[in-house]
Amino acid sequence: MAGVDELDRACALAKLLRNWLTSKALPLWSTVGFDRRRGHFQERLDWTGEPVGAVARRAMVQARQIYVFAHAAHLGWFPDGAQLAETAMRSLLRDFRDPSGRSGGFAFSVDSEGAVVSENRDAYAHAFILFAIAWLHRLNGDPDLIALADDAIAFIDAKLEDPVHSGLFDNFSVVDRCKRQNPHMHLLEAYLALEVSAPGRGYLDRARKLVGVFQSRLFHTEQGVLLEYFAEDWSDHPDPAKRRIFEPGHHFEWVWLLREFENLSGEDMGPWADRLILNALESGVGEDGLVFDEIATDMTVLKRSHRIWPHAEGAKAAVASRLLFRQGDAPRFASTMIRALIDHFLDKPFEGGWIDHISADGKPLVDYVPASSLYHIFLAAAELTRAFPAEQKAST
Repeated sequence: MAGVDELDRACALAKLLRNWLTSKALPLWSTVGFDRRRGHFQERLDWTGEPVGAVARRAMVQARQIYVFAHAAHLGWFPDGAQLAETAMRSLLRDFRDPSGRSGGFAFSVDSEGAVVSENRDAYAHAFILFAIAWLHRLNGDPDLIALADDAIAFIDAKLEDPVHSGLFDNFSVVDRCKRQNPHMHLLEAYLALEVSAPGRGYLDRARKLVGVFQSRLFHTEQGVLLEYFAEDWSDHPDPAKRRIFEPGHHFEWVWLLREFENLSGEDMGPWADRLILNALESGVGEDGLVFDEIATDMTVLKRSHRIWPHAEGAKAAVASRLLFRQGDAPRFASTMIRALIDHFLDKPFEGGWIDHISADGKPLVDYVPASSLYHIFLAAAELTRAFPAEQKAST
């Protein structure tokens, strides 16, 4: 079992991350980070903390931020988040949804006046729209949201699913027929959230189908890793540079999702979740506790740079992984991931902001603060607070 000091440290750091969110990040992104005139969240802030106005606003980012503020309101962490999330959802429907209103999907991006910039219908964005709908419905119980979710799912079924080889194409109209694991992962996340918000409507069956895609297509059994890129028929990607690559952060993300599916379905996901987290820990985390961007299937590091989000996902994996709990390492690994967030990414270059991407020697690789990262940080903080509540420290 984990020592008292390790558990106390995890509880204290989880509280510190939550306090950072409620006192700095959420207030910032609900004011400076929100365009009240249009009802949109800002796509990014510059390094002075001001909105970057010329950047197109993506549906994915709007949906992620709707999720964040709906969940924050649901937990009682940020009550004003309810109105903010509802306003942004109305704006998402007004500016991004097909004007016909029926199974036409959502545009990829609009400008600051709500005019469509890209008509592309992106699988990744639609997954997050469903995720946002699930959490807003959990907050306000609006039945129209479930009807909206089912309409978006009808679009995914008709336009984004591959009826021949299974799985999802990246976008509609289909130009590049190659496939990525990432949209499948987030669509699974959306169906699991919908199952919790509106059980008994077939969302769990849809999640089960995606878990089957993971087991039969995405997971490379021999090495025990999650591949990122594939040809249309799930064979090797035609670009040699995209073959045999995995991202430790996505291993962590799938560990949490597989355990969520296990909790809802009763089906044992341990054999897959345990291999994913072991390989990510053994090859994907440096001695300094930072998670590498990309690893080859021979376990050599391809990219030694570090993004913010894998550390948030690592914290979630620590909460979810039974293997880590059996070894008594969950609090220790959770603390390592929170410490990495605090020491290397958060409150830089201003309070409530973050550096999204750093080089191997710690230098920033971006000159802006993307709103999209808040989704990862917030969900990690919610899971950490649930698993390591400050009032239940081991010493009390």
